[in-house]
Amino acid sequence: MVKENQDSEQMPKDENETEQRASPVVDALGTGIVESYQKLMREFGIQDFSPLIHKLPPEKRHFLMTRGIIFGHTGMEPVIEAIINADKFAVMTGIKPSNPYHVGSLMTAMEVVHFQRLGGKVYFCIADYESYVVNNLSLNDAVDTAIDNVADLLALGLDLKNAYIYKQSSEDLVKHYGLIFSAHVTMNELRGVYGEKPRLGYYNAALIQVADILLPQIMEGPMPTITPVGADQAPHARLSRDIVRRGFFKKRFTLPSFTYHRLIGGIDGSDKMSKRNPLSSFYLHEEMKEISYKIRNAFTGGRDTAEEQRRLGGRPEICRVFDLFKFMFEEDDNSLVEREQQCRSGELLCGPCKKQLIVRIEDYRRDHLEKKENLREQAKEIVLSLETPQV
Repeated sequence: MVKENQDSEQMPKDENETEQRASPVVDALGTGIVESYQKLMREFGIQDFSPLIHKLPPEKRHFLMTRGIIFGHTGMEPVIEAIINADKFAVMTGIKPSNPYHVGSLMTAMEVVHFQRLGGKVYFCIADYESYVVNNLSLNDAVDTAIDNVADLLALGLDLKNAYIYKQSSEDLVKHYGLIFSAHVTMNELRGVYGEKPRLGYYNAALIQVADILLPQIMEGPMPTITPVGADQAPHARLSRDIVRRGFFKKRFTLPSFTYHRLIGGIDGSDKMSKRNPLSSFYLHEEMKEISYKIRNAFTGGRDTAEEQRRLGGRPEICRVFDLFKFMFEEDDNSLVEREQQCRSGELLCGPCKKQLIVRIEDYRRDHLEKKENLREQAKEIVLSLETPQV
């Protein structure tokens, strides 16, 4: 039986008190680069996900789970229990409509669709308030990208019969609760979680995200809720659970649950795929020749010469080409293991491996874009049905 929250925390310190907290290990409202996964897990109380995998039948496991890409969780047990018992639970996700999905952000969408197939109702947030605050993108200008984002999600298999899609700007409940939460969180606490930000709007956006995470329960009552996030979003998870634990409001909530996946490194060898760095990632709508160029010039774990690589083997643990197979473009675990062994033995060189990846991406891209185009009009109808306030 899932237990509801208990008032286990004291009210936050007075705003004038100084919290003794180190600088954030990840900048969730900025670069999103994770300094250290081990430090992140310690600081944010993230638990190892691997012991939970075996509680799910094999047919309910996603390859992101079995490969350790989903590496951690907080409070996932009630969701696992709901899946096993076919009980009610929700899946919460969203994206800023500032850019199309790139190959790294598609990973979260894949996880969301998987949890929906396991029985969860999806709440999808078009985070146009956040893109207004963080990216200086007007609410009206966000509409076209929001349509594109929703079309991607539909193409990945989102079932609209078990989903609720909304905009932050037009969902009164998230605005209401974001304001309510702001009365119970100090500026020192927000700085401790997110670091020093140039404008108050950054912190307001974080509080609205807490309301997003709790919206399934605000609308439907207490139930397990899973929010799949990248490792860089751990601060939002901690703030959400801290606010629920305080129990300062009459409405009851079940503590929200989170899974955390590793961030795929930039194709060019940078720390993270980023919309700000075009060579670090690619979008499926890009021309195939542009994607091929990025893959051919990708950072790999290869040696200086083919002869040296045949003798010493490659290093898939640092290879961005292998990462793309591992994170997205190879669903079969046995095939991935074989590729890794061939790389380490020197049997498979980087050139042929890149060519194989390009073919795999081209096939995936063609199939996805065809589905997406067929669903674009439906996505447009959904987004345009949501009122956009004038700013």
